[in-house]
Amino acid sequence: MTNKARILVVDDEPQIADMIAASLEANGYAPVAAYGGQPGVDNVRAGKFDLVIMDIQMPDMDGITALGEMKKLDPEIEVIIATGHGTMSTAIQSLRKGAFDYLHKPFEIKELLAVVERALEKRKFNDIARAIFSTIKPDELPHLIIDSAMRILKADEALLALAGKDGRLAVAVSDGLDSVPERASRLEICARMSAQFEGDGARGVALVENPAGDLRLSGIAGIADIKSVLLLPIMEENRLAGIIGINRRDSEEKFGENDLHRARIFGSLVNLALRNANLYRQLQETQGQLVQAEKMSALGQLAGGLAHEINNPLSGILGLTQLVLEKTPPDTQNHQDLKDIEKAVFRCKKIITSLLSFARQERTHMESVSVNEVIEETLTLCARQMELKRVRIERNFAEGLPQVSGDFQQLMQVFLNLLTNARDAMPEGGAINISTRKAGGRVEVCIADSGAGIPEDILGRIFDPFFTTKPAGQGTGLGLSVCLGIINKHNGSISAHSAPEKGSAFTVRLPAL
Repeated sequence: MTNKARILVVDDEPQIADMIAASLEANGYAPVAAYGGQPGVDNVRAGKFDLVIMDIQMPDMDGITALGEMKKLDPEIEVIIATGHGTMSTAIQSLRKGAFDYLHKPFEIKELLAVVERALEKRKFNDIARAIFSTIKPDELPHLIIDSAMRILKADEALLALAGKDGRLAVAVSDGLDSVPERASRLEICARMSAQFEGDGARGVALVENPAGDLRLSGIAGIADIKSVLLLPIMEENRLAGIIGINRRDSEEKFGENDLHRARIFGSLVNLALRNANLYRQLQETQGQLVQAEKMSALGQLAGGLAHEINNPLSGILGLTQLVLEKTPPDTQNHQDLKDIEKAVFRCKKIITSLLSFARQERTHMESVSVNEVIEETLTLCARQMELKRVRIERNFAEGLPQVSGDFQQLMQVFLNLLTNARDAMPEGGAINISTRKAGGRVEVCIADSGAGIPEDILGRIFDPFFTTKPAGQGTGLGLSVCLGIINKHNGSISAHSAPEKGSAFTVRLPAL
């Protein structure tokens, strides 16, 4: 029963309205009486009600008309029509207008209470379904699911256990479980019962009566006080992604057939809501990739034209500077000034080269390559620099790694950029761990450093062109943008993970052959 649900009783006979209201109040509800159709509509306009019980034949406004007006004001309100003068035609008409049910007077109070309970349960389901489907934030949805499970199934405790990459269940959120041992014992129940939801004989819901006496759960400590357990599976592409465990401990009433019916409906709602949330997350990621691709395309066109425009005058400046240098004594101030100009021009040309590399739309020469060999070749180029900067290289290369389709030189450029960034993140020295492995149908390369890490507020911008955290004059901000462009051409992906004072890790994923 739903305690303190607000119920509006509408009848033009005050004695009948007051009698129904008194019966409802005696059973834990909060009734309000209105003596006519128009007062009933006015009450719905003025306040929020969970349910309306209404007569049909009333002089000021009949029940069918009042029902229509109430639905306009609150489309979610449930209405029970109760009358002694109705016909089958009026019953059908009221149901078409949106009434929940139709009762003939005279009726017994227990008959009315049964219909009220069903109507309120439908209202509760509708409210919970609306809340679940309007919440798509991953951090909010699990809490809402458990809170809803507790309310719908009148449980004393509940938990949501989600499967990790290794398939093992872990508690994501719980309610009514205050201690670690309690959560551990309930999680063990979910783990042992998980086989019920896999294979050809998979079930939509599992009920365990007296779990302490169930042989499947023997040896689990701390479950003697649980009277009844309901388990709802969360499925993802025919794979068990999690379990909702719902328990009655203090309640004298065990889960019954009505609870099983509610659980099946609720489980379907939860699975659909989680799929919607996952689709929303994928949509956000895709939108982010499209925005990034648009940035890269627009900047590439700009950079190409800009680089060519600047390169010609820079070549003239450099040529004239070097010509004057040849005729200037080396121990003079003029000579030093000219060398500074030459150095600045070389830096500008380096930036121009990066811009051209970023903007160039050359055809990629794809061939079958070994990622491990590409990395080793790259390390040969930068090994001396790593030694000078006191950076230790740790190799964790998988054996028998499948090859990928790629451009050897472009992949070298990607790994060289990532290794250089990792080295620069550790000015006092440190370690760079390079690992490779096969993950599904992809080859995965992870380059992790032991530096200070990347602040969370800028982690999402590091692949933006010209964005750099290095001091002025030490970085162009194009390295990671170029890496992203190359990996996209290879139908792969690149991502970054970081934690303060724990270093950063860049992961490159390429399709395996």
